Amino acid sequence: MHYLIASLISLTVGPVLHHGLRRQAQFLDGLSAFVVITLVGLIGFDVLPELWQQGGVWILPFLFLGIAGPTLVEKAFSRYSSTTHRLTLLLGMLGLLLHTLTDGSAMALTQASPTLAMSVVLHRLPAGLAVWWLLRPAFGRAWAATMLALMMAFTVLGFTLAEPIQAHMAANQMLWLQAFVTGSLVHVVLHRPHEHPHREGHHHHGRARLHFRPGHYMGAALGLLLLVLLLISHGHQHHHAQDQADASVVELHSH
Repeated sequence: MHYLIASLISLTVGPVLHHGLRRQAQFLDGLSAFVVITLVGLIGFDVLPELWQQGGVWILPFLFLGIAGPTLVEKAFSRYSSTTHRLTLLLGMLGLLLHTLTDGSAMALTQASPTLAMSVVLHRLPAGLAVWWLLRPAFGRAWAATMLALMMAFTVLGFTLAEPIQAHMAANQMLWLQAFVTGSLVHVVLHRPHEHPHREGHHHHGRARLHFRPGHYMGAALGLLLLVLLLISHGHQHHHAQDQADASVVELHSH
């Protein structure tokens, strides 16, 4: 249970830091780099491999549709590009909520291993940052805070109903939906509205252009460090799962 509480607190750390240091240009530079590195890394090394393992090649059309579809719509209907971006952003948030369900259930199923449960807790830090970083410029603090509250609720739901949620999320239709909204999340990360670090609420839509400054390098380094820690913990998780499977086989043969 204490890992569940830690995961809920972890969701709020990034937004609280952002609120306190939002007028510090170097902090915002580092935050942008950290979120991009960790979010893209988690998608590439955690979410997509799991979807591929369960859904195979059939996830690819839905993934590409989520990534490229909004761009095609924006070009075809330039008048509605802002609306399309916002809808795509909401789809990306749906993807985070679905991943939050699986994280909550994974935490419940790995409570016996502190390393595995802690890796899930670490997942929540970039997730909370991503929500604030993406939603606040487009919709404001109230929407971003509501999304964080929903993620907390979904974490508790996943933790409480671990086994049925794991089974339901493995259904083909859910895998295709997860692939589509994951692609949408990649799209909004690459096309996040740019905002001036000293003018609250000022932003415009389009591809974010990063002019690399010291803060970017520091944020990228911290993001890479977190990814390495998560990948190491995932390696322990796979070994733990394999050991459990081997133990089950031995037990079956003994009977």
